[in-house]
Amino acid sequence: MPPVRVFVPVAVVASIGALLSLYALWQAHSPRAKRRRLRQKLPQSLSIWRQPGNTWELLEQMWVDLEGILREKGLQIWPHTHWVLRSPGDIVPLSNGYMHLGGHRNGTGPGTVRDLQRFQYSNPNIHTARTSDGLDVIIRIVVIHNEGHNHLRILRKVATGVNSLYSNNHALPMLAEVQFDDIILGVFPKVGSSMFFLYGSWARNSAGDVVEVIMQMLEGLAFIHNLGIAHRDAFQDNFVIQWQPESFKTMSISPSRPRVYLIDFEVAIDFPSDCPIEERVATGYPLGGSFLDLERYQRPHAPEFSGGKPYNPFKLDIWQLAQSLSGIRITVVKIDKVLDDMANADSDQRPSAQEALDRIRDVVNSIPPNALLIEPWMKDDWFTQIQLEAQLNAEANS
Repeated sequence: MPPVRVFVPVAVVASIGALLSLYALWQAHSPRAKRRRLRQKLPQSLSIWRQPGNTWELLEQMWVDLEGILREKGLQIWPHTHWVLRSPGDIVPLSNGYMHLGGHRNGTGPGTVRDLQRFQYSNPNIHTARTSDGLDVIIRIVVIHNEGHNHLRILRKVATGVNSLYSNNHALPMLAEVQFDDIILGVFPKVGSSMFFLYGSWARNSAGDVVEVIMQMLEGLAFIHNLGIAHRDAFQDNFVIQWQPESFKTMSISPSRPRVYLIDFEVAIDFPSDCPIEERVATGYPLGGSFLDLERYQRPHAPEFSGGKPYNPFKLDIWQLAQSLSGIRITVVKIDKVLDDMANADSDQRPSAQEALDRIRDVVNSIPPNALLIEPWMKDDWFTQIQLEAQLNAEANS
């Protein structure tokens, strides 16, 4: 039997072709296709996001590309001017409970509302934004593809849920997660001031202010250590504060005291609760996340890095904090001795966070508050150094 021939009218073929073209056009411009193209434009790793290029235009473009996704979540990114982000419209921010101004600061100088309307950053993985109800937040890229999941897990453990409610937990809370494809961003409250200004800058903080900040830092480390978490980047700049207390400027001790928060758990590690203490060790440099190469590690190198042997990562936190505070002396011998012990090259001789906190607190509780209403000594202050040496000699001979 001869094959049956089916004749399709040319008009029908043309109609089918037109429909297929329309379908392909719809697919190319569908929301799913647009999101796929957007994902292809964005960095494929945390390290590329951290160092996309040498111009601020490249840094900003990544966040501009994400702007639509963030807007869907009620987040408006701050405008970008080179390395400084500025609040939208320079509107005075709403109080979010995490950033305040010292009552003695007004005008347009440091420590005023102007500072709350600016954000200068050194890590392109973070950006500032304003929520739909007017609160200012920090957005951080936490996960890209298979990177950053340990960071996210630790954040969920310490910065959300019941643990985030404890008064002795100083980890900055994570308010929300935003997911786009294989990228997860964490949303955190914007805090008032950086620890860069704690001393040696515009903030007129007394020795007592600095000691209280150090005690809060140690309390925060003690809390995460009790959870089996070692931060491994516990330098001064990974703490932030609601406002600078500046009791040396006012020469009075305010009943309102700012809270200190611990941030940036990117290279943190944790151990299960049933892991024996002697097995809670680490080796090598604290690399991970956007710091995968030793060439990019620009922090001070702890003595235990060079030996190649397992070491106590909790004692590393103590050394890192002490190193970042090495440019200051409280001029109270027993407190400065604790800071020196924290920086001991032998990690076994360093106190734990709780031990250091207890020792400093005992000293503070034994002296009148006004005794610390003095200016802390910077190591390049030769006059104060002479005074301190005289004090130490007098105490040694008494």
